[in-house]
Amino acid sequence: MRLKKITPNIMVADVNATVGYYKNNLDFQIVMGVTEQKEVKMGDSAIETSLTWAMIKKDDVEIMLQRRDSLVEELPEFKGLKIGGTLTLYVSMQDVKSFYGKVKDKVEIVKDIHKTFYGMDEFVVKDLNGYIVYFAEAQNG
Repeated sequence: MRLKKITPNIMVADVNATVGYYKNNLDFQIVMGVTEQKEVKMGDSAIETSLTWAMIKKDDVEIMLQRRDSLVEELPEFKGLKIGGTLTLYVSMQDVKSFYGKVKDKVEIVKDIHKTFYGMDEFVVKDLNGYIVYFAEAQNG
């Protein structure tokens, strides 16, 4: 047995707004979405309707977004839980300094770019739902 990857599915208030945030501010693209009528839409055509779920992607990083009511219907254990969670998303990447320069004025920076004690250049943002996302690159040398 071998694990292949992990793709978070995060609860959000508004899937379309969250797709727009990640697309406009962090260069993600929409892969697919599911409408309120449970129709699957691919690519940018998905955002032309109200979505209950979507998958977004940038390079090899995928994030699934699911509207609160849809997730609670699927998993009643989520009823009453706060959106934003107690987790962080940690994205390893190349050229983090350039990416920081591109996005820093578009997003809420929680922690400016810095060198960590564990050998990374990283910065931290808070998305429109309150999720914390790290972007990090291993330091050379």
